[in-house]
This record gives sequence, C-alpha cells and structure tokens, in this order.
Amino acid sequence: MNNLDILKELNVLNVDDNIQACENIKKTLEYYFKNVFIAHNGEEALEVYNKKECHLLIVDYDMPIMNGYEFLSKIREKDDEISAMIISSYDDKVKLKNAIGLNLLEYLVKPYGLNELKGVLNKFVKSLEKKELLRYYVTETLFYDRLKKTFIDDSKEYKFTSYEIKLIEYLFRYKNQVIKYDDLLYILESTNQKSLINSVYNINKKLNIKLIENVKDMGYWLKR
Repeated sequence: MNNLDILKELNVLNVDDNIQACENIKKTLEYYFKNVFIAHNGEEALEVYNKKECHLLIVDYDMPIMNGYEFLSKIREKDDEISAMIISSYDDKVKLKNAIGLNLLEYLVKPYGLNELKGVLNKFVKSLEKKELLRYYVTETLFYDRLKKTFIDDSKEYKFTSYEIKLIEYLFRYKNQVIKYDDLLYILESTNQKSLINSVYNINKKLNIKLIENVKDMGYWLKR
C-alpha cells in the first residue's frame, strides 16, 4: 500500500483568494483526497472548518477579509492537532516568523511543483501515524478508528450510523468542551433534538460506557 493511499479516506481544505489557483490545485488534490473543500478567504474557511470534517489545511497567506495567518491563529485557539501548511507568493521573513508560532506542517513559497506537494503530503501522513491521530483512544484497548469509522476493542468492531459517526467525530474534535445542543444540531444538519438524544443513548449503550455526557440545559461533551 502506497503511503499516500491513506489520504483517500481524508479531507483537505484549500483556502486561496485566487479562484483559478484554487481550481488548479483542486484537480490535483482530488486525486489524493476523499474530499477537497474550497474557501476564498479566512471567514469562508472558518465556516467550512466548523461544518465539515477537515484533516489538512492548505492556506494562502495573503487574502482579503481574513488572511491565512489570522485564520490559522483562530484555528489554533481551539485545535492544536490539525495539520496545516501556509503558502505564500514570496519568501517574506516577517511572514515566516509569524507562521512559526502556528505549529505548521510546512511553509511553501509559490510557485511550487508536484514533487514538493507530494513531499508535504508524505510528511502529513507520517505526522498522523506518529501522533496516532488516526485513532482516538477511549480506554487502553478501545479506540475509534478514523479511517474505518468504527470503534475497535481488541478484535471486536462496533458499527454506527452515519448520523452517529458525524456526532462522534465532532465531539472527539472538541473533546473536553461542552458543545451546545443547537450547535450540534447545526453540524448534524438536523432540527430534531429527539434524534440527537436517541443517538447519544445508542452510542453509550452499544459501547457499554458513558462516552458522551449530557450537561443539563447546555449540551453534550466527550470527557477524555
């Protein structure tokens, strides 16, 4: 199995105000990734990030409304695990210095070639494996496999509906944070709070642990 084959189960968000540049790189990224999301400024990117599951962020530094540095700074306030790379049109030492604090996977200067991009993607895969970011451990033996979209305990697998998986992955993404009911319904693209309650009950029952906890009158959280 090619190291990059794992990307076919992952999603990437590309952020660039240059529409043509976005279309060009999208065609390349679609060859490697399951889904390629596009945004043309930091504000649009935040909306996509909050609604979609993203595993890698490829961000242009210079953009209107909210630039790449501002966007990634906001991301890092609540997510220090997601991999991100910044792209800039020229080698600017000030921008590079600013970017160092963002815990970047890479800082690429335009124009860059396919080999450079593949090098970064290989680096991305290695970082996932090293940090075990493709697995969310709940106990010493029970973990959620992000590629298989299932929980595994030794050799036993626990299957869930697509709705339940979306809920699980969002709560893992913001573990130890209480997510409001309305925010979860928005992410799940639902208005039915009863479905949300039933899904939480089914997940906990199937795993035989209290994975997701209710905080009365506030929301749910995954305390791990």
